[in-house]
Amino acid sequence: MKRVRLEDLSLHNFIKNTVLQYFIETETTTLSYVSDESSVGSYVYQSSSTMIPSPTSVGRGWTYFDNPGDTTEQQSSIIVYDEFASVISGSNYMVDYIDGRIITSSLGVVPDTVEYRWHYVSVVDEWPTAETSEVPIVVIDIAGFEKEGFQLGAGKRVPRIVNIDVFAVDTAERDDIMETLYDGIYLKCCPNQEFSKGTPIDWDGTFNTAYIYSTISGSSDLKFDDATARSIFVPLSSIPDREMMMLSDVNRYRGRIRCEMFHWDEGW
Repeated sequence: MKRVRLEDLSLHNFIKNTVLQYFIETETTTLSYVSDESSVGSYVYQSSSTMIPSPTSVGRGWTYFDNPGDTTEQQSSIIVYDEFASVISGSNYMVDYIDGRIITSSLGVVPDTVEYRWHYVSVVDEWPTAETSEVPIVVIDIAGFEKEGFQLGAGKRVPRIVNIDVFAVDTAERDDIMETLYDGIYLKCCPNQEFSKGTPIDWDGTFNTAYIYSTISGSSDLKFDDATARSIFVPLSSIPDREMMMLSDVNRYRGRIRCEMFHWDEGW
């Protein structure tokens, strides 16, 4: 992967798992067996959550780290119980953190209930639409970049313009999320990860056991400068038809944080 994509992944991971740690909720739900042809030899149990927003909607999911800064799979954020309310050892199942499922390979292990922590704020890299999104949403976008020398000989400073857009359910929530994001990047830095063995979550929603936390050799952490935050008001009277009026519900309480994210690279 090119550096800009690695930096985008690093920033996304930092915002979701560290900066927005105060917007993590806890829920306990029952589990129901589901037939899944893609999981041959396994038994899949689905959470029956009715929360709004849904813990498994786009950009959310169950938490796979116990604490901010952790680099190994959670050990206490997800607790699974059998029908006798006894805790089932984590070695007896896998967790699908994206779709909210417990996967076992033994008929002798029958999950009944799960207590889990989940991301209340959806963190995505694409603009939300009225039909598919559940606010609150945070959209991370690297809007532009350039490269410039910072010393004689090899080396460069790589600045990138970053927009972080917030879509909330009301003004109070918008302001809370915006200030949390601003405080999370102001005079802070983000690990510039290499992701040599992939991201923490695998393609099937389970934790990537090959994941290795490492930063890019020869590069500094990702730093933030010139951060600004502002509210954005969308005049509803300017939206002519019903479809755009639906879209306005997503845009009703918006804000944007804009900053320069940069790092120093020792090589060319």
